[in-house]
This record gives sequence, C-alpha cells and structure tokens, in this order.
Amino acid sequence: MTLFQVNEWLDEYNYYMLLYEMFGDQTYLKEGEEIMRSMEKYVGRMLILEKFKHA
Repeated sequence: MTLFQVNEWLDEYNYYMLLYEMFGDQTYLKEGEEIMRSMEKYVGRMLILEKFKHA
C-alpha cells in the first residue's frame, strides 16, 4: 500500500462521514467505521514492519 492509497482511504472516510452528517443514514457511518478499521490494521502492520527493519 502506498501513501497515495492511504490518502484515497482518508478521502473516502471523509466522504462517508460528510454523508452521515448530512443525512444521518447509519449505512454511511458503518462504511466510515469499516474504513477506519482497515486503516488501523494497515498502520499496525506497517509499525511492526518498521520495528523489524530497525532490529
């Protein structure tokens, strides 16, 4: 995953949160939450890889 892809994820998250704020549809909130969970997993993996690089 590249920085560009991370930026796309963040853009998508912001889009869903805006839709949720505008319309209050829980579907948008759930999509945003799923994006954040994916990002957290990705960041966790990247931190582990960085740790092993410097070990």
